[in-house]
Amino acid sequence: MCSDAAKVLLAETWSEDIDPTGWWMSEKLDGVRAYWNGKNFYSRQGNLFHAPDFFKAALPKVPLDGEIWCGRGLFQKCVSIVKKQAAKVVPDDYKLLTYLIFDAPTHGGKYEDRVKWLQANIPQDDDKCFATVVGIKKCEGLAQLKQFLADVNKAGGEGIMLRKPGSLYEHKRSTTLLKVKTFYDEEALVVGHKASKSLTGMVGALECELPNGKRFDVGSGLNMDQRRKPPKKGSVITFKFQELSNNGHPRFPVFLRVRTDLTWDDVLEAAKTKKPMSVIQKVIPSAKLSKQHSILFSVVPSRDVTSGKKIVTSDDDDDEATTPPTTSSSKTTDTRKMCQFGENCYRTNPDHFKQYQHPSSTKPSKITENESKTKPPCAFGAKCYRTSSIHLATYSHPSKNETEEEILDTRELIESEEPVSPTTIDSLLIKDKNKGVTFDDDDDNSNDNQDQEMISRPKKEWINLENKLKEQSKRLTYLEEMFKTTKRSNSNNGDDDTNQNNTKRLKTD
Repeated sequence: MCSDAAKVLLAETWSEDIDPTGWWMSEKLDGVRAYWNGKNFYSRQGNLFHAPDFFKAALPKVPLDGEIWCGRGLFQKCVSIVKKQAAKVVPDDYKLLTYLIFDAPTHGGKYEDRVKWLQANIPQDDDKCFATVVGIKKCEGLAQLKQFLADVNKAGGEGIMLRKPGSLYEHKRSTTLLKVKTFYDEEALVVGHKASKSLTGMVGALECELPNGKRFDVGSGLNMDQRRKPPKKGSVITFKFQELSNNGHPRFPVFLRVRTDLTWDDVLEAAKTKKPMSVIQKVIPSAKLSKQHSILFSVVPSRDVTSGKKIVTSDDDDDEATTPPTTSSSKTTDTRKMCQFGENCYRTNPDHFKQYQHPSSTKPSKITENESKTKPPCAFGAKCYRTSSIHLATYSHPSKNETEEEILDTRELIESEEPVSPTTIDSLLIKDKNKGVTFDDDDDNSNDNQDQEMISRPKKEWINLENKLKEQSKRLTYLEEMFKTTKRSNSNNGDDDTNQNNTKRLKTD
């Protein structure tokens, strides 16, 4: 048992009288709420989830709040996996699950600071990490909120969560966290009453029937008077519900009112011409967990079945991410000459582009306009040296001025300051972002007058750095030779136009 798991932040329901502008949006997840206490996962009731060790290995040793998830529309499948007793757990089932994290309960800072800490301390591009941070986006107004809600519903999601900017983590139900969901209103026939277990002589739930014959119970929404004198058997009621279960029963039904203006025959006749939501056959997802699904504002990579490595496919892309279309016709109809410097051309003169064409780069682009709005920025910015497809798909990187010469400094590749730990307990240390990097001033016996900083790095990194330095040295030598050639040409010939044509172009990119 874990008592802290019962004190997680819970959401209130959003209403249209609350302006969502400026609030942070994320997708409402149809997974299993899971509290990570630094060692194990627990349900909201404090019950232990018997997750395999590999599923927990990469998580920091501090409390986290999130949901274990296996895809939109797979809630019941997810429940069947995580609630198994230890002896019945199937480790392979967890390989395609993801722990989607949306908060750090003991951090103590504002919501934006907590999100930054999560992004810095959850190794999302690590193949051994089965967790990722839920993506967020600032709401621009009611129209945008409704559009995203419609998009999520269409994709099979549950709804939208709104988080108040600058809010703290409260260990209770709070108005700083709001859920935005679409409910369906329908009619049902009362066929029986179920007695309340706690209120003597009162009704706990109404036994109801749908036009297709499915039976279910409605226990929420009844006031005390209605529990004392419930709607009679044979009466028609209106109720609302969120969605259907895989068996076709309404989930989270809530009583609204008794329909004295309708008979059950009227409801059955209306269902023949316009099928209600409850009688439409639900498409049940495959029980086989063959791949993940993306969620709003986030990239949740798939995993290769044999190797277990994360792979980003077109189905994993963020809903808002778009790729500029390329057509073959533009290549065949372009009559411009091909620039001899190709994609490495540094010229920005419009007249040059009118005369010459340049092939597009085949290297993975680090940023697009849409990505900069929907993806969290990389801590290393434009100086980031990572080429992992998972990293590039998860973080945005600011564009670097193409005309500027890159200054290589090994210290810029090291995070200068460790993010603030979400706990004051010294024993719960966060994962060191500078793991594998040592400094001479860490040694108490080091010479205080020694100014030079000694850095040890993996061999592969040093090889990459050495190759970059060699390229710069070759570039400088080439430039020196070209300047000498230009100087000699100017002294021998006073014709500037001739000298310009005879001078080779300097390659600076």
